[in-house]
Amino acid sequence: MIEIPPACIYLLGLLIVPLIPGVFRKVWTLLIGAVGVLLVLLLNLASPGVILEIIPGIETILLTVDPMRQLAGIIFALAGFITLIYASYRDLPALETTGILASIAAAMGIVYAGDLITVFVFWELLALASLAIIWSSEDPKSSGAGYRYLLFHIFGGACLLGGIVYTIATTGSAAFGSVGDGFGVVLMLIGIGVNAAFIPLHTWVPDAYPRASVVGSVALCIFTTKAAVFLLAAIGGWGLTVAYMGGAMALYGAIYALMQDDIRRLLAYSIISQGGYMVAAIGVGTVAGLDAGLAHMVNDILFKSLLFMAAGAVILRTGHHRLSELGGLSGMMPKTTLCAVIGGLALAGLPGLNGAVSKGMVIEAAGSVPYLSLILLVSAVITVIYVSRLLYFVFFRSAHGTKEGIIPEDAPAPMLVAMGITALLCLIIGLLPDLLTNLLPGGTHAHPFSPSHLPESVAIFALAGIVLLLVRSLRSPGRGFETDIDSFYIALGRGVTWIAADPLVRGAEGIGKGIECLATFLRVVVANPPVACQIGMKTLALPVMRAFSSPSTSKVYEDTLMEMKARYPDDQINIWGGGYGIIFISIIAFLYFIFDILK
Repeated sequence: MIEIPPACIYLLGLLIVPLIPGVFRKVWTLLIGAVGVLLVLLLNLASPGVILEIIPGIETILLTVDPMRQLAGIIFALAGFITLIYASYRDLPALETTGILASIAAAMGIVYAGDLITVFVFWELLALASLAIIWSSEDPKSSGAGYRYLLFHIFGGACLLGGIVYTIATTGSAAFGSVGDGFGVVLMLIGIGVNAAFIPLHTWVPDAYPRASVVGSVALCIFTTKAAVFLLAAIGGWGLTVAYMGGAMALYGAIYALMQDDIRRLLAYSIISQGGYMVAAIGVGTVAGLDAGLAHMVNDILFKSLLFMAAGAVILRTGHHRLSELGGLSGMMPKTTLCAVIGGLALAGLPGLNGAVSKGMVIEAAGSVPYLSLILLVSAVITVIYVSRLLYFVFFRSAHGTKEGIIPEDAPAPMLVAMGITALLCLIIGLLPDLLTNLLPGGTHAHPFSPSHLPESVAIFALAGIVLLLVRSLRSPGRGFETDIDSFYIALGRGVTWIAADPLVRGAEGIGKGIECLATFLRVVVANPPVACQIGMKTLALPVMRAFSSPSTSKVYEDTLMEMKARYPDDQINIWGGGYGIIFISIIAFLYFIFDILK
């Protein structure tokens, strides 16, 4: 069996990309994608691994193979190859092609890494690759979205690195395993949580994904969040806090997806919601929960990328990206419509499609955690509602969303091939779930057609239908609600900027003036300390003299004080009297006491 880290194939391949023009670049990337899939399939589960010594005494493990890694590696390689097929409808910019190949390489590196140091290296590569994809877009807002994405991932990467360093320092090992307790686990969880879109660290997803090109959005939806989910599963031992975080993600993402008018922004919030199902299942901590989370990761990669591909085809052919601007495309783009319907119903959890397989597994595994399965069921109902709105407004309501005088064609052939393969996989896994569950590390099986699961699915769809009938506003597209918690971050940033520009500057100026006054005062006092002390004491006593002495006595006292100030610092007094000696000795004793404490 071959023992080459799959990430190396993609890294070597992307080095050639800037040197190859046009059609040759497409052929090259497709070849790299196909070789990557083949290499993953030929990996030996009994492989001892590939170890690289970066410096004496420190080794990194670039290849570790087990059932969990093999499942993730297969889906990442396959989804990456399908993305490259989809992208071949046109000549992509070299930067975007490089970013896509680097994303696949980074995801593969994370999956097959055998130590946390290797994970971090590929983690940072994934962030840079995603940034290249975002910035290669022609959308004028992609630049700002990329910078905001970068800020989030710098923060997340720093937290992950801190957690890794803490873990190595406390355990003496960089190997995979439960991170235990303490500060290190908090840092590592925050670092992974940024990429996994934990609430409230999620806002980069709906901000960045719609700003990429139609191909870039497909690539982004596959790798970043799913690599984080895999890392959560691979490390394990997180506790029920993570399970409830998953429930919050599922519900929050579904509600926000329901309120969107932009297609890709809707799907971006759906990524957060479905990622919540995976995080919840992994957080449960059981074998069934781990298997359910991994199964849903595989299925979400398929049906979510299918929906992003269909959305990209619609945007390409119509020039519109909002539900309120589209309609009637089922007759003009029938093949794209069929693929979108399969992807949407799989996302909704219709039995017979892959989404029902893993969603049922997740809800069942969540039953061991109080209220978690209820949260996921409510999220499932909302999911059916926003999927129904998406499919109806884009494809089935009366046509009015195309450009004036233009009847759009169906998607280009490469797009249709990529969507067709993905839709077929959604159908095959949905009808033959054992093809997926047999690959799960815990061997948990799904029963989407059992008497216990079918009524649950029927109830979810029925309840969603009732809500659609009762809530009239859901049956018409709105303007979309795009205000998220990032508005708080913006306000906080503006507040920090204002503080830095005004109060801090004024405060610094005040401190500077205070230090200057203090320095002047000390310079004056040092010129003749004994006389300065006398003047100070007499000045403090002056109000008392005015209050309790006769005017003549007070006048004499003031004149004497004024003369002392006028002659200062030329006056000399004898400081070696008994009182001054006692003061001097006290000062020396005090300084000795301080130095003795500081030893």
